[in-house]
Amino acid sequence: MNQHATFYRKIVYLVLMAILLFPISRLGAPSTREDQGGQLAQLRKKHELGQSDLGEIDPASETIRLATLGMRGIAVSLLWSKANEYKKKEDWTNFRATLSQLARLQPYFISFWRYQAWNLSYNVSVELDDVRDRFYYVKRGIEFLKEGIKYNRESHYLLSDLGWFIGNKIGRADEHVEYRRLFKKDDNFHPEDRPPELRDNWLVSKEWYLKAVSTIDDKKRSLGNRNPTTFFDKPAMAQINYSTAIEDEGTFGERARAAWASASRLWSEYGNREMLSTRGTILQLSSYDRWQKDTEDLLAQLENLLPSAREEIALEHRDAMTPDLLAALDFSDEETTNDPDKFRLRSEARNRLTIKPQDFVDYIAEKAPEQLQEARKLANRFVENRLHLSLLRNNRDTANYGFWESHCELEQTSEVLKARELAYAARRAFKDANLIEAQRFYEESMELWATVLKEYPAMAEHSITGSDVMEFIIRYARVLEQLELTLADEEIDKRFPLWDMIQMHDIEQQFLDEFKLHLQRKQQEKAAE
Repeated sequence: MNQHATFYRKIVYLVLMAILLFPISRLGAPSTREDQGGQLAQLRKKHELGQSDLGEIDPASETIRLATLGMRGIAVSLLWSKANEYKKKEDWTNFRATLSQLARLQPYFISFWRYQAWNLSYNVSVELDDVRDRFYYVKRGIEFLKEGIKYNRESHYLLSDLGWFIGNKIGRADEHVEYRRLFKKDDNFHPEDRPPELRDNWLVSKEWYLKAVSTIDDKKRSLGNRNPTTFFDKPAMAQINYSTAIEDEGTFGERARAAWASASRLWSEYGNREMLSTRGTILQLSSYDRWQKDTEDLLAQLENLLPSAREEIALEHRDAMTPDLLAALDFSDEETTNDPDKFRLRSEARNRLTIKPQDFVDYIAEKAPEQLQEARKLANRFVENRLHLSLLRNNRDTANYGFWESHCELEQTSEVLKARELAYAARRAFKDANLIEAQRFYEESMELWATVLKEYPAMAEHSITGSDVMEFIIRYARVLEQLELTLADEEIDKRFPLWDMIQMHDIEQQFLDEFKLHLQRKQQEKAAE
């Protein structure tokens, strides 16, 4: 009887297993060209969870990973140790071979591609003497990132890093003149149909940045912990750097203007972009003025609920202050600078006099309770707006938004385009030992700079513009030195139009003595009048 029962149980188990195989096969069936597969395959496709959704599947890589028999972690650790050892020994051949093996074992590990690409382009390249050898390893780092992108085609980290390497490593290195030239000539960087004028590292950099942005906009990937303010500005900054670079190399006129117009358009698109801040707030950098006006209007509406409120609240605050605090309001800046206690007292006194939105709400609650609900609503909106303005201001400062917006506009003016062209001509004339021509070109250039900076006073005060113009002044002073002249010579002093820029931006005080003489002459002229 027991033998029969055991036999029947086995039959039941087999039948149940056969029955279960049917739904399992329907759930787990792989997709083919003709069939979309089972439920699991459809879910993988919908949510892009398969390896093929990340990028290419390399059979060699899969084989090596299987061959480690579950000890891939140990193999990876050993190879990382070997890579670091070869790097210390400057055994670059074995270093590259080890990276290739690591790539087979960790094709979907983003940090691996980023770290080792940086190693090749930034750390290994600088160890070599010949510029072509250095460029070779810069190029190897770029190619390494491209290989990583094959496996992780929608990784905005790798796409953005590739834009950075091609742009900043090639365009800002000490050897950037040679690197840019080698980049343009290297067919491996460019498709066959790319015209020569577009074979520029900054323009190619911009293309990769745009691909990185597309993974967020079109593929709906998450930015992770990256700051959107410093991520989405990259395409526009690459175009700005391109515009600057071609002018440094002697391209002016309509081509330069068009380059700056493109930079201005991209920067405007960036400013109009709605970005999710780390606090979960949608920010649009170009909307600052609108938010500021709206905030001011809310405060005005709150005050107008009872027109006498501000004056009476201010009197109440003043009446509540001690004599010491009232006296502190009259402290001068000089007194508070030299005395920390007075500075603290004056700050506290001014803070006591500050009228906050809640002060209006409390006042209205007492004097006109029928308007209390409206007052609270306006006060809450004002506080929210002010917080939003603070976030906007911080993010605009992070991107230097206002400066680059005005800079792109400034660079398109005919005066600045001509001023830069004249400065370039002066530089060429100086190299050719044509000192008189160089002096004339620099002076004409600086006259144009003086004209345009009067129209853009905020730009004149900015350190980036200041360092830019100071470079022209320094080059001009070198020309004068060869002519046995200085900025302090009376005739030069009279026609030199950029003393204000020296006053604001001569941080290293290269022209301190000349500026003192200039001020003395001005004082003498005033006294004579």
